[in-house]
Amino acid sequence: MRWITVLFLLLAASAADRDLAGRYAGQWKSTGSGGEGAIRLNLEPGADGAWKCDVVFTFAGSDVTTTVKSVKLNQSKLEISYDFDLLGNKLRSKTEGQWDGKAFTGHYWTTVADGDTDVDQGEWNATPAK
Repeated sequence: MRWITVLFLLLAASAADRDLAGRYAGQWKSTGSGGEGAIRLNLEPGADGAWKCDVVFTFAGSDVTTTVKSVKLNQSKLEISYDFDLLGNKLRSKTEGQWDGKAFTGHYWTTVADGDTDVDQGEWNATPAK
């Protein structure tokens, strides 16, 4: 009987996560370099239960497109890793965010894409886009 309760809770959490599919828009702000800008996410469930996400952010007023490497959404906690080119540098950001019922809020850490050299870190938030 106990395993039925656990299974039900897991299915309910998965269904709640599926409700988070959609477009989001918000802001990022560096706590290291002082930069800031807009961020846009498009979060979609895949057919195999995995999630897909597109991430675009602005830097100095220009859009920066990214290549998403991994997406995890579990019990309203979102983790995304993506690569991008900025001013000729190959970089990788890892983000963590938590859905609070109205928005995702969280932190990001940016390193050199092929190493562990820290480049920047900061905070981000995104609400459903209108």
